[in-house]
Amino acid sequence: MRLRYQVIVKVGDNLLHQKEYKCYKEICEDLCLSYQQVADIAVGRSKQFNKTFKYSPQIDINKISTTYYNGQEEE
Repeated sequence: MRLRYQVIVKVGDNLLHQKEYKCYKEICEDLCLSYQQVADIAVGRSKQFNKTFKYSPQIDINKISTTYYNGQEEE
């Protein structure tokens, strides 16, 4: 069984990004965030980020425990 992370990025009701990742490092590289920012978002500390922008994105990172990924068993 391997952990996966599902990332969803929204602005309001508009879905901007939805993808599954193997690790935080992949999320960091794809979204141009620091490792600490990704870790904070994953555990629910994203409220500490500056919310003064008119269009601030909502980023959700959820753990997915699966033995199968894309229909194939993980090794």
